[in-house]
Amino acid sequence: MGFDRNQYLRELETIVNIDSGSRNPAGTGKVAAFLEEKYRQQGFQTELVSVGPEVGPVLVATNAPDEPIDLLFIGHTDTVFLDGEASRRPFTIKGERLYGPGVYDMKGCSLLTAYLMENLPAELKRSLNICVIHNPDEEISSFYAREGIIEKAKMAKFAFVMEPSAADGSMIKERKGIEKLKIHFKGRPSHAGDAPEEGRSAINELAYWIVQLNTLIDHDAGVSVNAGTIQGGTVPNVVPEHAQMELDYRYSNPIDVTAFLDMLEDLQIHAAEKEIGIDIAVIGRRPPMVDVPGAKALRSVFEDVGKQMDTVISFKKSGGVSDANFTTSVGVPTVCSIGLIGGAFHTDHEYVELDSIFSRLELLTAVIAEMSRRKMFCTSADRLRVT
Repeated sequence: MGFDRNQYLRELETIVNIDSGSRNPAGTGKVAAFLEEKYRQQGFQTELVSVGPEVGPVLVATNAPDEPIDLLFIGHTDTVFLDGEASRRPFTIKGERLYGPGVYDMKGCSLLTAYLMENLPAELKRSLNICVIHNPDEEISSFYAREGIIEKAKMAKFAFVMEPSAADGSMIKERKGIEKLKIHFKGRPSHAGDAPEEGRSAINELAYWIVQLNTLIDHDAGVSVNAGTIQGGTVPNVVPEHAQMELDYRYSNPIDVTAFLDMLEDLQIHAAEKEIGIDIAVIGRRPPMVDVPGAKALRSVFEDVGKQMDTVISFKKSGGVSDANFTTSVGVPTVCSIGLIGGAFHTDHEYVELDSIFSRLELLTAVIAEMSRRKMFCTSADRLRVT
C-alpha cells in the first residue's frame, strides 16, 4: 500500500484550517472542491451538486455513473463550529494525537475516504462500482442533501458511512430515529391578578404538553423525550401570551414514531379547546438506522478481517444519528462510524489518534477485498436489472 502519511497530514491541515460550519456554504464548498480534485486525479467522475444557497454543494464522485452501486461511501464536509474557530485553534499535532475543529468529525474521515479510493488495488477498483458522497449539511440533519443521499442509496448494494469510530474503536450497527421540533404556543394575555380568567396561558399549555409527552418515555424500548429549551412570558403579573420549546424525541423501533405523532395530534386538539394557537416547525428528522437483511453478514466481514489482523472489531447501538439512518430506511445493509478513532467530537478538544489513520485504511481495504472474495457485490444480472 503506497500510503504517504506526511502528505495525508499536510492535506488534513489544509481542510481543517478552513471554517466550514453547516451554514457556511463558501467554507464547505472549499472543502468539497479540495476533495473533488483528489477524486478527479484518480479518474473518478465528479460533480458538485447545488442543493440551495443556504449550504454548500454535495460532492458526488463515482467510477460508474448511472450504474448500480456496489459500495456507497458517505461523509460530510460541514462541522458544528462557527466562523473563526479554525484560526483560533488551527490543526496541530501533539504527541500521537491530531487536534483542530472537525479533525475527528469528520474531516479526517472524509480525507481518509479519498485515500482509501486511491489505495484500493487497481483490479479491485476496476471490478467495483463505487460512489462517494460528501454532504454539506449533515450536522443540521441533512435537510438539503438527504434526497440525493436516499436516491443514491436506492441504487446501492452496501453503504459505508465514514463517520469516526469511538475512542475504543467501536463502530455503529443501529441508531435511533429522531423528531426534533420547535413548537410555539400563542395564548391570550391578561392581568394575572385582576382578570386571570380572561387570559389563556401559553406557558400552562406548554407545561401540559411536556407532562403528556413524557408519558411516552420508555428507556428499555429506546424511547426518549427531552424538552431541551423553553422560553415564555414577560413578567409575573401577566398571563403569558407566548411560549416556545424545542423538543427532541428519539426512538429505536420505526413503529414508535406513530405514537408520538398521534399524541401531537391529540395535544393540538387540547390546545384548540384551551384557545391556544400552535405552530410546529420540524428542525430535525431522521428515521432510525435499523438492522436490515444483509447487515449482519456485512458486519461479520469486519469481524472476520479484524481477527485476521489481530484487531478487535465491535459494533454498538447509538442514540445519535447520521446519514446511515437514511440508507437503512431504503433497505441498504450499512455500517457506520468505521472511520478514524478519536473522541470529544463537537468540543474544542476533539482529537484523532494518529496511528488509526493507517490501521483504518488497512482494515477497510482488507474488508472490501474480502467482500469481493465472498462475491457479495452486484452480479451482472443485478446490473442489467437496474435502469
